[in-house]
Amino acid sequence: MPIVTVDWWTGFGEDERRRLVRSLTDSVVEVTGCRPDSVTVIVRDIAPDHWARGGVLAHDRPKAQSEPSTPEA
Repeated sequence: MPIVTVDWWTGFGEDERRRLVRSLTDSVVEVTGCRPDSVTVIVRDIAPDHWARGGVLAHDRPKAQSEPSTPEA
């Protein structure tokens, strides 16, 4: 029973979550041979002011340096 956890920035919609969950499930099934209903995917939305790299909060970085990419507005 594989468990996949994804942390990403807030702002992605339900459609993107559905596509992500389906794609991850399909990949895990392909690699492990398990049944799709045995795969658990947990998606956690993280605000950019709770995400940092190199000691700098993501929302404090210049736009070009902010990663991971944010959802399109």
